[in-house]
Order: sequence, then structure tokens, then C-alpha cells
Amino acid sequence: MKHGSVKTSDHYPFMAVLAIVIIVSAVYSNSFTGSWHYDDFHHIKQNNSIRKLSNLPLFFHDPSTFSRNTQARMYRPLLMTTYAINYQMGLWSSRNGDNVVWYHATNFLFHVISTFTIFIIIWFFFRRKIPVDGLDPSFPALFGALLFGLHTINTETVVYISSRSSGMAAMFVLLAFYLYIKAVDGEKIGIIPIIGSTFLYACGMMSKEIAITLPALLLYYELLLNHDLARMSSLAARVKLLLLRQAPFLVTAGAFMLIRQLVLRDNLIGIITSRGGTAAAPNLSSQFATQSRVWIYYIREWLWPTSLSIDKSFTVSRHFSDPRVIISVVILVVILAAVLAIRKKHPLVTFGALWFFTALLPTSIFRLNVVMNDHRLYLPGLGATLIFTYIAARLFARFRSDNRAAFKVFVTVCVATLVFMGIATFKRNTVFATEETLWQDVLKDNPDSLRANQALGYFYWQDWRLWESYKFFKKALALDPAKPETHINMAAVLKDLGKTQAALEELKTAKRLAPDDPDVHFNLARFYRLSGNNAAALAEYRRALQLNPRHSLAALELRKLSRSVTP
Repeated sequence: MKHGSVKTSDHYPFMAVLAIVIIVSAVYSNSFTGSWHYDDFHHIKQNNSIRKLSNLPLFFHDPSTFSRNTQARMYRPLLMTTYAINYQMGLWSSRNGDNVVWYHATNFLFHVISTFTIFIIIWFFFRRKIPVDGLDPSFPALFGALLFGLHTINTETVVYISSRSSGMAAMFVLLAFYLYIKAVDGEKIGIIPIIGSTFLYACGMMSKEIAITLPALLLYYELLLNHDLARMSSLAARVKLLLLRQAPFLVTAGAFMLIRQLVLRDNLIGIITSRGGTAAAPNLSSQFATQSRVWIYYIREWLWPTSLSIDKSFTVSRHFSDPRVIISVVILVVILAAVLAIRKKHPLVTFGALWFFTALLPTSIFRLNVVMNDHRLYLPGLGATLIFTYIAARLFARFRSDNRAAFKVFVTVCVATLVFMGIATFKRNTVFATEETLWQDVLKDNPDSLRANQALGYFYWQDWRLWESYKFFKKALALDPAKPETHINMAAVLKDLGKTQAALEELKTAKRLAPDDPDVHFNLARFYRLSGNNAAALAEYRRALQLNPRHSLAALELRKLSRSVTP
């Protein structure tokens, strides 16, 4: 391939950057008032830990601050810091720390930064590593950035507040990757950019563990796209240089994992090899078998994002003899073999494919109850974006010089793709407007979604639409009668319907299913208090606080009740 004949500046084209900001902002303009959803409640809205900036140091050594539910322990201190800042911004602007606008604005800001970073990464690639004859690198950079920025698959990451962890970690990884490729571009390595890249890498891991894959992504870049490394004649010299360049990142990753293990007091190997949750794959073999099918689904979803849902119906495969698994594994092997075979002629395609699959690994190894999520495609999305941008760039240059009619058709298709993505994303944003719109959207494709039936039951109960609430909780109990949360919610509805004894039986069932759940004891305490049985209420409040000392509502109601019964 000839080096490009189009002269390019070392400065990013201002108009292209401005276009990215304006277009992406327009597409997400209807998303800033979307409601709280699902994990948002225990993780943010009802989490007292984020309500004081003085708690910021706690985020770095107390994983129980991650949620109102102290059992939901995670080590993501920078993520929690942003939530605490958002809470204060709400207080300063509207005296309401739960004002969703600031939370959405922060998610969106991270998305814009990621989109801009992808622009400069692609711009750098086409200017320095894979110039296409006669093509200004601003064109593929703008197309690729908009493809990522407008892609409908990213809506969940941007609009669902709790998905910030994926977007935030990806932003730091992308920034760290760009600083690294700039640092190693030339005869001398840039020490300051390497230090900055390592720092951003640490920030990414403190936002979400998926960032840990960066060293592998840097290695792919060195082996496939860094021509300066390839020119070194000695293999030993290459290996030594690679080890030196990787050392800061490997040391940082090791330090993070050690700190994480000390704080969480867990064993990652044990978590990977232990039995999964009730809805997860039962063992590691089943997990890998299931994820082979999930990866194929992800590829299809990125190519054609028309059946998105926050809670997909996806069955777990128990073994590799499942015909669906066999077909998926064959397809994946063929894809990997093909992209590796063209690594010399089309290295960016190989790099993009390896980035896509490697970035998926962390969320594919652990056996989570939610088998697949759209937000897990956010960081891998750069890999897919690079592949399609490269193909578009090659076709753009070819058609422009060979066939004017085909060139016009091609440009029209590219623009239409971006317009389609933008419209679909704008429409998808409205699904997240309220709990009702979100979960009704889930039920369209998955009427047996336990999460959707529970969420809608709770939404209608809060809206005092009791019989509708009862219907959804009844369906949820039929789907999984072993969920104490659903029995608690059903008890609340039955009590409001005047069925007091039936409500008490539901609470007793919840206590039998989860005797160490503080919320079970808290709701029993409330029931006994409202029924006039103060002695039983006091005992249940105390038990709830014993199990979760940070249960603020239990502490408040216990104090009130204690004062009222004290002579």
C-alpha cells in the first residue's frame, strides 16, 4: 500500500471534533431525565455512603460502601467517588442529591470523552501506521468516532446510570492506550506519556475490573501495528523492549489485584472455579460453553442492534456437546483463524478482532446470574469499530478513484448507517424514561423475565395500582418462589389490599428463605409496628441492624419506636 499523498496536519481537525460533540449531544439530548432503574436503587439512590464527601477515603478500603446492601461488596473506589460528587452537585443545584440529571450528564460526559479518544486513536492509526493512498485520516477518524458514539448498543452504558462502571473503565483504557501508542511512536520512548498511561490504567481498574485487559491490548498493538518494533533485527532485543514497556502496566495490575484481594478478602481463582449463582452456569465448563454462544450473539447484536433488552432470555448451556455450542465454537475458530491469516496484509482488522474478544474475557469468565448484558460490549466496541472503519476507508479510497457512481452509493450507505444508528439510539433512550417503560420493553421479548415482573410489580405498588402490582408479583412468585424479595413485596401489596394475615405469611416465608437478610427483618419489624406488636417490632429492628449496621431506615425507625414505648 502506498503512503498517502494527502498532506495532513499534526493538529486534530477542529470542525470534525465539533461535529462529534454536536451530533452525539443531539442524539442523547432526550436521555438526561431518565429514571432510576434496578441496581440504581441499592447501589446509588438508597446508598448512604455516597451522601458525604468525607466518605471518599472509605471507598478505597471499605467495599461495603458499594451498596446499601452490605453483602454486595465491590472494589470500585473511583466509581463511587463520582457518585458522591454527583450527589453533592444535586444538593448544590437543586437541594436534591438524587437529581438524576447530574448522574446522566456524567455518564454522557464519559461517553463523549471516549468517542473523542476513539477519534484521535483512529486519526493516529491512519496518519502514522496504515495510511491509505489519497485519504485524509480525518475522514475515517470522524466516521469511526460517530459509529461508536451513535451506536445503539452503547445506549445502556450511557443511559443506565449503574452501567457507568463500564463506560468509565473503558474511557480510562482508551485514554491510556492512546498515550501509550504516542509514547512508543519513535526512536525514544516518552516517559511522561508512559507514566500518564499507567496512571490512567490504574484509574480504569479502580472503576471496573474489565480494564485489566489493557496490557494484552498494548501487546497486540506492538506486534501488529508498531512498525518501529518490527524493524529491530534481533528477536532478543524485541522481547527485552516489550518486557520493559509492559513492566509498568504488569506491576500496576499486580498491585491492584493484591490491594483488591486484601480489601475484599476474596480469592479470584476460588470465585472462578466455585459454583455460580442460581441463574448462572453451574460450573466453569458450562460457563465457557454458554459464553461461546453469547459471543456469537454479541457479534450479531453489534452488527444489527435491533433486539436490545436489559434482560434477555438466554438459556445456559450445560456442556460442550450442545449443538448450539458446537456451531458457535466452530464459527469463533473460523473468525479467529481468518483474522490471524490476514494479519500481515490487514493488521488493523486482526488487531480489532483481538481487541474485541480480549475485552470480552473478564465478563465472560465469571459466572454471573445475568448471562449477558449490552453494556459489556462498550469496551470491545472499539475493536469492531476499527474493523468497519478500516473496511470503509479502503472502499472509500477505491471507489473515489475507480467508480464515481459506486462512490456516491457507498458514501450514501455510510451516512445512512450513521443516521440509522442515531435515530435508533434516540428512540432507545425513551425506553429508559421510567421503570414502567423499561420493563414493559423487556416483557415484549421476554414475558417470563423475573426481573421485569418484580420491577413492574414494585412500580405499580408505588403508584398505588395495587391489583396490577399483585398480578406481576404473583407471576414473579410463579417463576421463582424462592426469592425472599418477591415475598416481601407481595406482603406489602396484600397488606394494602387489606389481606393482613396473608401478608404476614408472605413475610414469614421470606424469613424462612433468608433468615440472615436484614431487609426481611426490617419489613417484618414494620409490619409488627403497624400492627401494634411493638415488642416483636423492636426485636426485628435490632436483628436487621445487627445484620446491617448501615441500615439507616431501620436505625431511624428503631429510635422512634424506642422513644414511643419508653415510659
